[in-house]
Amino acid sequence: MGTSRAEDLVVKLVTIGPADPIYTWWGHSALIVEDIRFNISRFYNYGLFSFDQENFFLNFAMGRLWFQVGASDAERELAYYRYLDRTIHIQTLNLLPHKRLEMAQFLENNILPQNRTYLYDHYDDNCATRVRDIIDAAVDGQLSNAAAAPGRMTLREHTHRFTAHSLLMDWLLMFLMSDVIDQPVTRWQEMFLPGELEKNVAALRYRDDRGVEKDLVRESDVYYQGREQRIISEDVPGNWPWALFPGLVLAAAAILLGYRARLGGKRAWTLYGIYSSVLGIALGFPGTALFFMSTFTDHTVTYGNENLFLANPLTLLAVPIGLIAAVSTGKRGRRLLQVLWLALAGLAALYLLLKLFPAFDQRNGSALALVLPVVFGFAAAAGLSWKRAGA
Repeated sequence: MGTSRAEDLVVKLVTIGPADPIYTWWGHSALIVEDIRFNISRFYNYGLFSFDQENFFLNFAMGRLWFQVGASDAERELAYYRYLDRTIHIQTLNLLPHKRLEMAQFLENNILPQNRTYLYDHYDDNCATRVRDIIDAAVDGQLSNAAAAPGRMTLREHTHRFTAHSLLMDWLLMFLMSDVIDQPVTRWQEMFLPGELEKNVAALRYRDDRGVEKDLVRESDVYYQGREQRIISEDVPGNWPWALFPGLVLAAAAILLGYRARLGGKRAWTLYGIYSSVLGIALGFPGTALFFMSTFTDHTVTYGNENLFLANPLTLLAVPIGLIAAVSTGKRGRRLLQVLWLALAGLAALYLLLKLFPAFDQRNGSALALVLPVVFGFAAAAGLSWKRAGA
């Protein structure tokens, strides 16, 4: 678009609804620039990445995910998202001609090989925040000024709205992220979500270079309505009861096996040891992953995570120790397993005391609902079976 004239350009904000797989759950934002004289329409996409890029999974694990911006034919891209049955909203921006030209020139410069790659961050630097910043520059910072007011939700609450439909993944994501995402945010920060960007752009009235106050959006259009569009709640769903139920069931099973072990018999200890190993895997692997992510990676949203009191690498020790207790008739392996669960319960009890202090303010109700009953259940089982460890 190097030969485009300012008066021939049209700029549109595209908001695409959530879908599957997981990296599409939050939706997508893009910009379209049309040149009506040359009949050219370019779709600028800040969400490009490839699983085939060098060291993709290692970089992802370390919190260093590289994304790119690219441009392609707008009709082709819109047809692709229609094929995926994703809802598409298009807002035509009400900008002066020279501002549209400046935006088009910036976008063309941004897709050059030396400029197109950026370090992705889910909350601070993604497809929506990049587009947000470009639009803000076009209105001379008036979008950011208007959005400096407090947001209606924290980042965790917004995230939870989009993950609540998948109980397992929702629990895991909430478990891995610390109170970094529990702090108050502004409406500007809420625009990491494409839907929030769309709302704030639609609500903005700004003054152009001539001092004329106008709506930023000249025209809004539902370009395509997905048939299977997932409904995203405007409120924060409460998933913790769904975590409490399996926690109580797993805890009851541990207590029952502890009681059976108390009565004596190798079979009871075999079952108790195997069950300890299974729960050691179920809780220990997420706890160990959290310890790694919060200690050795650039995943800043995991730093200082209080859930390490509930599950951590120590929990993973239940796997080998449980297997030893299951196959051995000696007292040492069984006693070690009992001591481990009592220690883990003590750590969890300490955390409950720490939660009384304002510094320990992480919103981790679903983690507490699942893990506490399990850990305390195994601790109760250890107490029940203590005298018969060598039987």
